[in-house]
Amino acid sequence: MDIIPAMRESSAAPLISVVIPNYNGAGYLEACLQSLLRQSYSAVEIVVVDNGSTDDSAHIVSRVAPGAVWRSLAGNQGFAAAVNEGIRTARGSWIAVLNNDTEAAPDWLAECAAAAERHPEASFLACRILDFSNRDRIYGAGDCFLRAGIGYRRGQEQSDQGKYRIEEETFSACGCAALYRKSALEERAGFDDRFFAYLEDVELGIRLQTAAHSGWYIPGAVVYHHGGATSGGEFSPLAVRLRTRNALLLILKSLPGRIIGRCAFRIAFAQLFWLARVIAHGRLWSYLRGLAGLLPLMPAMLGARKSLKRVGRRPAERLWAAILRSESMARKDVVEQQGIRTSLFLDWYFRLFPGD
Repeated sequence: MDIIPAMRESSAAPLISVVIPNYNGAGYLEACLQSLLRQSYSAVEIVVVDNGSTDDSAHIVSRVAPGAVWRSLAGNQGFAAAVNEGIRTARGSWIAVLNNDTEAAPDWLAECAAAAERHPEASFLACRILDFSNRDRIYGAGDCFLRAGIGYRRGQEQSDQGKYRIEEETFSACGCAALYRKSALEERAGFDDRFFAYLEDVELGIRLQTAAHSGWYIPGAVVYHHGGATSGGEFSPLAVRLRTRNALLLILKSLPGRIIGRCAFRIAFAQLFWLARVIAHGRLWSYLRGLAGLLPLMPAMLGARKSLKRVGRRPAERLWAAILRSESMARKDVVEQQGIRTSLFLDWYFRLFPGD
């Protein structure tokens, strides 16, 4: 399908290109696209990158948003590859990455554009993502990264309290709904296609932080998210396989050796905890498949570590400081829940490593 883009441009406002990766998302696409057409911000380009869908996705896009740019990949190449194709196609100075199972509030992009003006140094913006069905519950309020080598969606599964309405710096942005300065993505080579899906946003966040890029959480930029529409949920076979593999790929590729050494016990604890949860959910085979998928990619990931030395002075120290700030934010988020468990892992993690 060849769709001629019809962008709504404004001479005063920067063009924002919304990139939507799609794989058999016909059940969600119409609502997602309609929410973009209702945006109060006018300088918007919509780019849908399809991963070889076999459903009615193409027809829905042509009917609902005939001005959208459609790109079709040969087969399902994954979330990361689809976003990268969208980045290459997009003409905006900002790239908004948006899951197909989301709906954006009418002022989503207007809030983001205003935040970009307030924070001209920012390279990325994290949105306030709420659960689609229970809209007073947080899906994510900016991403934290722990010394255990894993990411944490701040506020996940918590009520939409006042503290999640405060604009502040954040370690990284959840790829479900995030904005990136296109120049920063081009500098850091975008998402890593080899991750396919899961943790590709966290890995990009680490590379951006290592290269001294900063980002902000923008509570006024609201998006509603179904969650797990494509993958089947947190403990689906696909999710377990990719999360197992990618958590280790992230460490091998993007964490400096001195940070791995300082955090080895925490990293081991996190990996063992994940294994225990996987076994409890009857997904050991998927976990083993994830480990097997790690092996052929290890040489390339270890080779990619050389890029850590080409991002200016003292990259390890810079990343370490960002991780410490991020973990402190995550700890505060958990402690302030007043006895409400945010996650079993974090509950145990901060008991074992209390405030050091």
